[in-house]
Amino acid sequence: MNSLSSPELPPFANGPEARVFRFNYRGESLPLHDYLLERYRYGRDDAWARNFYPHRVRLNGEVVKADTTVHPGDGIEYLHLRREEPAPHPPAVLHEDDWMLALEKPDSFPVNPSGVYYFTSLAILAREFFGNPGLTPLHRLDLETSGPVLFSKDPAHLASFHRMFHEGRITKRYRALVHGRFPVDLREITGRIVPDPQSRIRTRLKLVPGAPGQTARREEGLAATPPGISHTRILGSTPFPERTGGEISELWLEPVTGKTNQLRVHLAHVGHPIVGDKKYHPDEAVFLDWIRHRDFSRLRESLLLPRQALHCELLEFAHPFTGKAVKIASAERVWENKVAGLDPPLPESPAS
Repeated sequence: MNSLSSPELPPFANGPEARVFRFNYRGESLPLHDYLLERYRYGRDDAWARNFYPHRVRLNGEVVKADTTVHPGDGIEYLHLRREEPAPHPPAVLHEDDWMLALEKPDSFPVNPSGVYYFTSLAILAREFFGNPGLTPLHRLDLETSGPVLFSKDPAHLASFHRMFHEGRITKRYRALVHGRFPVDLREITGRIVPDPQSRIRTRLKLVPGAPGQTARREEGLAATPPGISHTRILGSTPFPERTGGEISELWLEPVTGKTNQLRVHLAHVGHPIVGDKKYHPDEAVFLDWIRHRDFSRLRESLLLPRQALHCELLEFAHPFTGKAVKIASAERVWENKVAGLDPPLPESPAS
């Protein structure tokens, strides 16, 4: 690849085809190329690894060399290109009014920019597609979790929406497939979600179970959940035999709180991890193999599905500006497509 003056590259500035990521380095001194390779490798191919450096990098505003070293406090700039991202899909609208927009998030890109996804993150994609730079996501779903995401149309309305979430005045219902036959008498999971220092996976979390009396009563919801405690209700479960001889179950879940990876951590803790969930698979070697090879065919027997079988199918709340009841349901085909690799067909969702 040629230098930055080459017509193959856009200018070293934010624009419709590129974004400059800027940050200060906090680690120990090491070769800049090695650090950037580790930081930005996710989702990128070998051609990128061979060609991004040094032409798309600045250190303290200066062009770098092949052997440049980065030191604590140095300012790094990296030129990210739209053309290296996965092809985007127009977002599907589930609800729209004067104050908010609800979009159907697929399980193929994140809500906010992350890793290889910037222009194809739902937040940036929505702002471009609808021509509204003020569109702001009000909550998030994990990368491989699908379902409705609410957006505020105007920053002036954010406080009212945030209050609705903070006070627990929104009900979310999720659908999941988990390994094993789920116990019918398990209806609540609570506890503190903390980093797992014994895991080989740096970002993996674990559940420290809640003590007796920490579970909120169903009618009190979020207001009765102590600070720092995560709380999930299991609304129902049904066995779903899988053809390979193992067992899986389908669950309907209501997260009362909204902690990072909450449903995934909770279900893994009780011994029923979500089908297709790489990070919380009982065998950590599955996730480590995925990080190294990005090849589902190597892990098909363990994961069963290429994406985690977790889906938000319903949001219900009283509109913070009109007071009217709002019910936003995901399209049934999203769930059907998500679990299409499993047979026989899944049973219908219970009446809401």
